[in-house]
Amino acid sequence: MNRKLKEIDELLTGLNRSVGGHYRWLVQAFRLIAKRDGSPDDITSLEAHNCCQFGGWLNQYLVTHTEDKGFLLTINDKHIRVHEVCRQLVDSVLQNNIQETLFNDFEHALQEFVAAITVYQTHLLQLRISYDALTSLPLRRILDESFESQVMDRSNGDLYVMILDIDHFKRINDSYGHIIGDEVLRAFAQKLQSCTRNYEPVYRFGGEEFIVILKAKGEAEAMAAGLRITRAIEHHQIRVGQYDIPVTVTSGLTRAIPGELLRIVLERADGAMYVGKQSGRNRCMYINDQGSIERVVE
Repeated sequence: MNRKLKEIDELLTGLNRSVGGHYRWLVQAFRLIAKRDGSPDDITSLEAHNCCQFGGWLNQYLVTHTEDKGFLLTINDKHIRVHEVCRQLVDSVLQNNIQETLFNDFEHALQEFVAAITVYQTHLLQLRISYDALTSLPLRRILDESFESQVMDRSNGDLYVMILDIDHFKRINDSYGHIIGDEVLRAFAQKLQSCTRNYEPVYRFGGEEFIVILKAKGEAEAMAAGLRITRAIEHHQIRVGQYDIPVTVTSGLTRAIPGELLRIVLERADGAMYVGKQSGRNRCMYINDQGSIERVVE
C-alpha cells in the first residue's frame, strides 16, 4: 500500500478511536456528578484536555502532521473549550450552584467540537478517495491540486511531465484475463515507483496510463531520466502467479512552462507519446516548447 494512503488510514483509525475515548470521558464526568465522590484531575483540572485520550492523540498529531495543522488547531481549540465548560459545569453542580446557561454552553461546545472533527474526517475521506484502489497511487485530482506549487518549486530543477502507457495492454487482458491484468497493473505501479526518486511522484492517469513528475536541470537531464525509467520497465518481467509477463511502455515527456495549465502540458506529452506508439512503441519521446518531437536515445 502507498505510504501516504496507509498514513491516511492510520490517521482515520486513530481519530475515530480517540473520539470514542472522549465519549467515555464524558460518561466519567456524568458519573462524577451523579456520585459526588470527589473531583479527579482528569475532569476538573485546568490541564484536563491534555489528560484525556483524545488530548493525548491530538497533541501527538499536532507535532507530526504539519500539513493538517489548520484542521488540528481548530479541533484543539474546540476540544479545550469542551473541557473548560465541563469543568465549570461540574464545579457548579458539586457546589449546588447550578447555572442553567452552563448547560447551553456545554451543548454548544460539544456541537462545535464534533463539527470540527467532522470537517477533518470529510477532508481525510476525500483525500482517501483521491488514491487509486487498485494500485494505491494518487489519482489525477491530487496532481491537479498540487501542480502549480510543484512547478514553482525549483529546488531540484525545472519540472517535466512524463506520460507512460503500457504497450499492448489489451493483449495481456485477452491472453491472461482481467484478473491477471489487474495484478499486472498493481505490480507495474510498484515497479514504476521503484524506478523513480523520492522527489519524482507517480500518479495513475487512467486505465494503463501513468504520469511521472520529473525534476531536471535542462532537457538533457530530463531525457536521461525519462530513458532511465523506460529502460528499467523494459528490462523487468512482471511475475503474476505462474506467469512471467514482459511489459514495455511508450512515454511522452515535456517541460512544464511556468503559468501553463496542467491540461496543456498533458496534451503536449500525450501527443509525443502517440507519435511513439505510431513509430514502434517501447520508447521515450521528447517534445520541446516549439512542438518538435524526437526519440530519446542513449
